[in-house]
Amino acid sequence: MFDFKNIFTITRKELKASFDNPTAYVIIAVFLLLWEFLFFRNAFLAGEASLRQLYDFLPWLLIIFIPAITMGAMSQEKSEGTLELLLTHPVREYELLAGKFLGKLVFAAIALAFVFPIAFAFSQFGNLDWGQVAGQYLGAVFLSAVLISLGIFVSSLFASQISSMLVSATAIFFLIIAGFEFVTASLPLQLVPIFERLSVLSHFDSMARGVIDLQDVWYAISGIAVFLALAYLRLIKQKFGNRKQIYRRFQIGIMLFIGIAVLTNIVGSSIPGRLDLTENQAYTLSSATKKTLSDLSDVVNITVFASGKLPVQLQSIQRDLKDILRDYQNFGRGNISVAYKDPLADPPAAEEARSFEINPIQFNVVGQTEFQSQAAYLGLAVSYASNHESIPVIQKTSDLEYQLTSFIKKLTVSEKKKIVFVGGHGEKSISGDYAALKRELDKQFNIEEKTLDDSDANIPEGTAVLVIAGPSEKISDKARESIKNFIENGGSALFMIDAVNIELQTLSATANSDGFADFLSDYGITVNSDIIYDLKANQTVQMGGGGIFSLLVPYPFWAKLASQGAVGAIVSDVSEVTLPWASSVTFDEAKLKEKGFSADKILATTDAGGVQTGSFALSPNSKPSQDNLGIKYAAASFLRETADNQKAARLIVAGDSDFLTDEFAQDNPQNIGFGSALFSWLGQEESLAGIKLKQEANRALRFDDADQAAMVKYGNLAAAVLLPAIYGMIRLSRRRKLRRFTYNSMN
Repeated sequence: MFDFKNIFTITRKELKASFDNPTAYVIIAVFLLLWEFLFFRNAFLAGEASLRQLYDFLPWLLIIFIPAITMGAMSQEKSEGTLELLLTHPVREYELLAGKFLGKLVFAAIALAFVFPIAFAFSQFGNLDWGQVAGQYLGAVFLSAVLISLGIFVSSLFASQISSMLVSATAIFFLIIAGFEFVTASLPLQLVPIFERLSVLSHFDSMARGVIDLQDVWYAISGIAVFLALAYLRLIKQKFGNRKQIYRRFQIGIMLFIGIAVLTNIVGSSIPGRLDLTENQAYTLSSATKKTLSDLSDVVNITVFASGKLPVQLQSIQRDLKDILRDYQNFGRGNISVAYKDPLADPPAAEEARSFEINPIQFNVVGQTEFQSQAAYLGLAVSYASNHESIPVIQKTSDLEYQLTSFIKKLTVSEKKKIVFVGGHGEKSISGDYAALKRELDKQFNIEEKTLDDSDANIPEGTAVLVIAGPSEKISDKARESIKNFIENGGSALFMIDAVNIELQTLSATANSDGFADFLSDYGITVNSDIIYDLKANQTVQMGGGGIFSLLVPYPFWAKLASQGAVGAIVSDVSEVTLPWASSVTFDEAKLKEKGFSADKILATTDAGGVQTGSFALSPNSKPSQDNLGIKYAAASFLRETADNQKAARLIVAGDSDFLTDEFAQDNPQNIGFGSALFSWLGQEESLAGIKLKQEANRALRFDDADQAAMVKYGNLAAAVLLPAIYGMIRLSRRRKLRRFTYNSMN
């Protein structure tokens, strides 16, 4: 049994010995200075508020740092002859090892904690993901723990600290590179996954994303246990000397334990469970994606075309891409095949990339004295049977899960639900006005357009969702009756109603009497002839025609509305949607209840929302009234469950039809994500509706001037040296004073 008092005593002794040694402060200062210097050389080039690049350097610096702090753990005790004396105390061998291990680990954790001042500095100039920072720190501690246990084992083999340090550095180096391609290239194929699983780097890279995976935690725990068990076996051999039979029993038991630990790590990819500490769960596949992958009956091939040397701004994207595809393979159960090809180095791969319409693109990179142009590939193709879909250039990974799962579903599902856009009355066109939206919907639905008039007012058979998008001409009574019957028979419909017409040249507005708002009044739903504004949350527009005389001003009539309710839950990461000149939506709950519907508000202003009616003043120079401000709603969903003599139906009513157009959505890409969610909810396509569109967070690192960047860089570099030096001088000075202190007894 462990005596935790003994372990705590030894841990405290180790820490005291470390901090009473001037060499320890030199080691910390040199380690931190090198680590931060390598990081800050290129930290600002990508312009990203992230510490991922900092942790890329860590494993290689630990090759020196860990042996430097562990070389004397057991070697010094041996060389000074204090090991035998120490073990004569009521301290067991494993308590001694545990205490020394914890002492070195706490010392390393204190050194690693210097990342938090860097993180704090970055957070002042960008949107830093603190969850990822916490995960990266935990990963660094786990990595250090494994290497410290290895260092203690090596130290138990030698009486010379120099020998211990050299052998430890070599052993750590090989443990890091074990999974590298230049190592595994010469190995039999059966051994390659074993070496990759045993490499410490593959497990640390996963944690450096901010994801704590149970298999990585188990790797760290078992690695620590294995190396400390080997050190324990070494002490047992010294203790029992020639009594081989007793030593043999310990040896067999420990070797059996080590074999089990190694075996569980080789098959460790099947260990479930992970903790995604990142903001918005950026690295966790949704349950909808997992279900789509588990339902696959045949192999889907994903081919990544990536240059061997990518510009710095694409390297983090490539790293995240590999992480995501690894998850797809894990959950695909053998039905997701991933291949990586470099078209710049392999002409057949370049030809294959062109067949998927993936071509090289030019990037500006920083040369010695100027920007240079560099060609590179970073795209992928998803193929199934004889069909394929591709992403020519992967510019972000925030919505990659949605893209990949949409492609897989589009290629593997033969029957899709039908969406019909009504035309013939001045409505917006799915192929003309909503082309970007159509590209997204094509992955999930079949899209059609249909003119409803007196000659043919029949809604196509099999229609799942009917869309009326901004009519400006009267819809005939026959077409109205057809739409009403469609809803009564359990159909779903999206009404994007323009209750006012905007004249862009004069920025004036008039009521739209043919906007189809009167049709909804039969259900107790009103799209008011007003325009919403929000004094707190709105888009900035440019005034002055551009050039040096242009001016950016807030425009309250382009309100940023919070997504909420049933539809908002589908895209919880798309927190706001921008609507231009939207009208407010209200409803009569009593009348809705008569029709069997329940209401849910899905787009809302802040408490600084208002409406303008009558005489509209829409110029950016105008000042909307600050009277009667409060939360206004621009969209709502309506659900009718199956009941007596009534069929289930779903409706969504929005007070604007422009927010999904190509012209407006190109500057507000989150609108397309929200629009996709509208159709997923209406079409009850839960397989894709459950996927959170991981909207890319704004993590740009922005400095107002070069002095701020210099302050962050040199301030942290100075702190890496000065803080350990100042604390060391104070502590060592106090220690010298205590040595000179003479005790005088008073009679």
